[in-house]
Amino acid sequence: MTEIAVIGAGLAGCVVANDLSKTASVKVYEKSSRPGGRMATRVVSRHQFDHGAQFFDATSPDFKSFLKPLLENGCVARWDPRFAEFDGPKLIRQTRWSDSHPHYVGKPTMSSFVDKLSKNLDCVFEIKVASIERQDERWVLYDTEARRLGDYDWIILTAPAEQTYQLLPNGVDFKSRVGLVKMLGCYSLLLGYRDAINLTFDAASVKNANISWISVNSSKPDRKNFSLLVQSTNRWAEQNMNMDLDEVQEKLFKFTSEILCLNINTADYVETKRWRFANSIRPTDQSFFLDRSNQVASCGDWCIKGRIEAAFLSAKRLAVELLKEL
Repeated sequence: MTEIAVIGAGLAGCVVANDLSKTASVKVYEKSSRPGGRMATRVVSRHQFDHGAQFFDATSPDFKSFLKPLLENGCVARWDPRFAEFDGPKLIRQTRWSDSHPHYVGKPTMSSFVDKLSKNLDCVFEIKVASIERQDERWVLYDTEARRLGDYDWIILTAPAEQTYQLLPNGVDFKSRVGLVKMLGCYSLLLGYRDAINLTFDAASVKNANISWISVNSSKPDRKNFSLLVQSTNRWAEQNMNMDLDEVQEKLFKFTSEILCLNINTADYVETKRWRFANSIRPTDQSFFLDRSNQVASCGDWCIKGRIEAAFLSAKRLAVELLKEL
C-alpha cells in the first residue's frame, strides 16, 4: 500500500488525509498540540477566544455539501451577529447578518469540526518536521533534533506558503512558484471580562485604522462569559512583526479604545497572539501543486484565497488528482 505523509493538520491537511486514507496509508504530522491550524480557539480563565479565523461562509456546492452533516450534528453552527462598519472611530453602518448570506463558526470551538475530521486519522502532534530528504526512492522526514520520523512514497505539505517553501526539497518542480506567494501577518488581542460591556454590535469591520476587526467572541454559539477579540490590519502587523508583544498589546489597547471611545483596559484576562502567516496577498493561479515525478504535492487556502472554504477546495481537488495516481 502506498505510504503518504501529510504535513499539517489544519483543515486542508485533514481533508486531503481523509480522502486519501481510503486507498493509502496516511500519517499526519502537526507541530501544534491539536488540529485546526488557524481555525484556533484559546480556552482559558473561563473564556473562549477564536483568535485565528473568525468565521467562514460557503459558496460552492462541494463545501455546502460538506458542511451539511456537520451542521446537523452540531460541530458547525450559524452565527448571525449584529454587524457594524467603522471608518476610524466613526460608525457608518449597522445591520445584522442573515439568511441571505449565512456565516458559520465551529461549535463549541472554531476547530471543533476539524477535531472531528482528525479522529479517524493517524495524527502525530507536537512534532515539527524540520527537513525532508530523498533516500532510496523514498522521502525521509526528520524533526528539529534531526531524528528520523519515517519514510514515505509521497509527501503532501499543507503549511502556509512560506513554511512550505522552506521545507520543500530542491528539485521539486513547483518550489519556485510557491516562493512567489507572499503572506502577511496579523496580531490578535484577546480580552476576557467579568462583566459584559454594553456594545451596539457583536462584530465589526474597521477601515482607515490600525485594527481591522472587533468582535464579541462570546456572541458566537456555545461561547460563555463576555470576551472581545481584536485583530490588527495586516499592514500594521507587517510593519511591527518583530515588536515586543507587551508593546504590541499596549498599542492594540490604544487603537481599540480610540475606535470604541471607551477604555477597554479593564479586562480580567489579556493575551496577544502573533500570526506570522495570516493572509496571502499573491494567491496562485491553481488550486494545488503536484509534482508527479517526485511524488510531492502541496495544498492550502493560500493557493486560492485565504479563506476556510479555499482550504477545503484546495485539498479536495488535490485528493481527486492523487487518487488517480494511486
